[in-house]
Amino acid sequence: MLYFILRLFSSLPLAALQIIGAFIGLLVYLCSPRYRGRLYKNHQSAANYSGFKSTPWRVAAESGMIFGDTLWIWRHPKSSINKVAIENLDQVIELSNNGKGLIVLASHLGGFEIVPRIFAEHTRATVMYRPARKVWVNELMLKSRKHTEIKFVEANIGGVRQIKRALVKGEVVGLLADQVPNVGDGVWAKFFNQYAYTTSFPIKLARQANVAILFVGAERLGLGKGWLIKSRLMTDEFPDCLIDACTEMNQYFEEMILSKPRQYMWSYNRYKRPSGAEMAPIE
Repeated sequence: MLYFILRLFSSLPLAALQIIGAFIGLLVYLCSPRYRGRLYKNHQSAANYSGFKSTPWRVAAESGMIFGDTLWIWRHPKSSINKVAIENLDQVIELSNNGKGLIVLASHLGGFEIVPRIFAEHTRATVMYRPARKVWVNELMLKSRKHTEIKFVEANIGGVRQIKRALVKGEVVGLLADQVPNVGDGVWAKFFNQYAYTTSFPIKLARQANVAILFVGAERLGLGKGWLIKSRLMTDEFPDCLIDACTEMNQYFEEMILSKPRQYMWSYNRYKRPSGAEMAPIE
């Protein structure tokens, strides 16, 4: 039943779906103390540290818009591409087609679901994802994300092997690298001045495959107007120390997020400690 409701909503114009998403985001913020507390704490801490100004209510609405963006991109893949503007387009095309392989790192910012489809316009892409806990949600994700030039692989040993093979073939691989990894797959590194358990996989992968890393963000342009793809190529090598390298990676994400801080998913439990992981450092 819920699947058909989502299908019905996703058939609406993008602007209408974003407005509905904003309403849902505000409703969840109002009705869920746990959600409200986490969003408020994460947002305010980052705002106090970085100096950006926005209200938690506005952030809650923008978070709901992410939901609207996602549904619309899934339902209208071709129309979504037509609503995208890309900064440094020539560089993106060159990096995608040079046959050397490329690691694309994105975060939960704005219309992030459009990012793999942008690169799939120019080359084959392999994208690592974390399966949803509910089976029907995971099936919906895979069905909605289906694309002839994109291969989605789970974040497990088999997925890691497929990611490495794709890089050997000179293809693009994509990762959402602001998610909390499993214990043993990350280190504690600062993210907006708080220790966050951070994946070290992209750094190890780049070193092993000797490929470039491109940080990408998809900023929402306004109601129904689509998204602006911004990218930054990492030109220097990461520090040898893994903690320092992960800290630097997080700083790249911070820069992307700070261009549109209200559009980041502050409700995500970014600072949680995975089961079995050591405690975060105390300063």
